Amino acid sequence: MKKLLIVCAGGATSSLMAQNVVKEAEKQGMTAALLFPEDLKYNRFESHQDKDLVVVMGPIGMVTTSRLQGYAKVDAVLVSPQVKYLFKNAEAILNELEIPCANMDSLAFGRMRGDIILKQALTLINPDFYGCKNAGQTLQ
Repeated sequence: MKKLLIVCAGGATSSLMAQNVVKEAEKQGMTAALLFPEDLKYNRFESHQDKDLVVVMGPIGMVTTSRLQGYAKVDAVLVSPQVKYLFKNAEAILNELEIPCANMDSLAFGRMRGDIILKQALTLINPDFYGCKNAGQTLQ
């Protein structure tokens, strides 16, 4: 199971994008689930162990060392365009925790293109497997 965290300002648009990513993953033959910030906080992943991908959505405020450390570790974090200005702060924390992160493709986010964001996430999680050595690279 791979765990992706999608963050935005308050959690509303990240919820919409996370839903689209889950739908796209399922279209592509993966099993996927959408979880909420509380699920990450309380490590409620046991019932989803059989899933290929678990997408957690929430506000960028979740990305603090105390919130992520000691809880279920996520495999990657994607930051939405409206909080791009907070990316460097989040990146510093996530690098310390050895969690890869990237800004989401702005155009794909605006158009709610779950397929592009899924590809970006999978590349971020495993750049060698998905053929992209630069994990932060945006794929089109």
